[in-house]
Amino acid sequence: MTTRTHTILRMKESRERSLSVNQTISWQTSSPMFLTSDGPVRIEMEGLQYQLNENDSILIRSNINVMLHSLSNEQVTMHTVTFDQYTLAHDAQNELVYKVNHDDLPDNGEVVKGSVMLFSYIKEMKMSQSAQEQVKWLEDIMHIFHHQSKPYTEKVHYSIEMILQYMAKHYKQKLTRRDLAYKMGFHESYFSTFFKQSMGLSVTDYLAQIRIDEAKKRLLQTDDQIQMIARQVGYTDSLYFSRIFKQKTGRSPSQFRNVRRPERIAAFQFVGSLVALGIRPVCIDQETFHHSDILKDQLAGSLIIDEHTPDDVFKSLQLDLIIIPNYFYSKPALIKRLERIAPVLVLPYGRGPAVQEVLSTGRLLGREKEADDWVKRFEHLSQKARNDLSSFREKEETVAIYEMRGHDKVYMWSYQARGAFYLYETLGLKPPKAIQEEVLLPNQHTVIPLERLREYEADHMFFIVGVQHGWYEQMDKRLEESDVLRQLSAVKNGTFYPLKLEELRFDEGERALHLIDRFVSRLTKTAYPTIVHM
Repeated sequence: MTTRTHTILRMKESRERSLSVNQTISWQTSSPMFLTSDGPVRIEMEGLQYQLNENDSILIRSNINVMLHSLSNEQVTMHTVTFDQYTLAHDAQNELVYKVNHDDLPDNGEVVKGSVMLFSYIKEMKMSQSAQEQVKWLEDIMHIFHHQSKPYTEKVHYSIEMILQYMAKHYKQKLTRRDLAYKMGFHESYFSTFFKQSMGLSVTDYLAQIRIDEAKKRLLQTDDQIQMIARQVGYTDSLYFSRIFKQKTGRSPSQFRNVRRPERIAAFQFVGSLVALGIRPVCIDQETFHHSDILKDQLAGSLIIDEHTPDDVFKSLQLDLIIIPNYFYSKPALIKRLERIAPVLVLPYGRGPAVQEVLSTGRLLGREKEADDWVKRFEHLSQKARNDLSSFREKEETVAIYEMRGHDKVYMWSYQARGAFYLYETLGLKPPKAIQEEVLLPNQHTVIPLERLREYEADHMFFIVGVQHGWYEQMDKRLEESDVLRQLSAVKNGTFYPLKLEELRFDEGERALHLIDRFVSRLTKTAYPTIVHM
């Protein structure tokens, strides 16, 4: 009998949720889901953020933790359709056997922008429809996704990133909303809405914020007069600059300049660079602390805080300075609140390797000597690490770093994350050809389904997994259960090295030295055909 291949879609649930202004909800998907909204919402899942505007739709795969936040000033209604996909597993003369199979679904987070038809399909699907009608609508929805969807980063993410990069480069110039909209290919009114929904600030307020933050750096690093600094950051009127500065920070430029060489620092991020400068933060945010196991000795005694820590607790610490990353620009209310507690310094996050960040942070905090001393130490230890790996490099075996997210997604990081820069550049190790061509040369993080991992496998594989999600402690079991992982040459040869996400998520400053040492110790240790936990 001729074998037949067939796919069947079955609807499991349709649901409508109303979100009030600024409301946040969360859930975990048990099956794949189509989601659409009649207003702007932000979705967070697998460590990434997505923004949907009216009539945008997104596909979310199964077993995904989803957090959704309304960005509208009015009530937003969200519509979801949960479904399963089955493929023919066995075709006998008198029996057809189907199994759940989601392999050929679009990737998690793929988006169809502005399709009124797709919005209508998802909104109108009901369990009361006949089974035949449900199948027909699901097939139509799937057809639209397969032919019109794009990975989210091809559209909105790159648009807002391009805008922010342009503003960061040209903030000294006269920038108007109209000019920016024109340069980025937006209609002016839509551009204003899109920007504020993305950043939480108007174009004017955002431009003022980055100008003031650049002025702060000049105030700390130079003795330039206030009038000169005002011109350097785009203000022709120094009195107007001083008024805006005090309005934003609660301090005059001269008062902020007194922050030079602060001792008592609160850190939202950047603790690796602070430790490199000999600074133990008075307090650090909970998220950073959770992923700082590798620095636990240097951070002993630091108070753990978060965005909801009461003001009186912050004030009791008598802070000289609060350091925050530039992605906090999307939290203007938090910045305003922190400015009332202590002077705030905004630093760019993830913009360069450890040496560059330590040097720039040292200049800002009046610790140039400490920064220079650390850089010499870094260069000495890096050279020693390269020497220790000289015989390893002669073998020309490939090395790569990966991260497991969820149950079926593998991230391959480019130079800006997870120690990849130190593995490939500082240590000079050779990546597999596919990773070199698709990840490192374009300098772009890449996500693949687990079943494609063998196309990118290396002779030595550093494999990052989260402790809190159970992956690390159950690694042996996961390897036994996964045909893909079990068949990797690195697993068979004992050159597969599980690493904790809680130690690898950040790689700045002093963390970089720990990571380099971790890489070298694993690669120079005798391999055994068993899984070695670090």
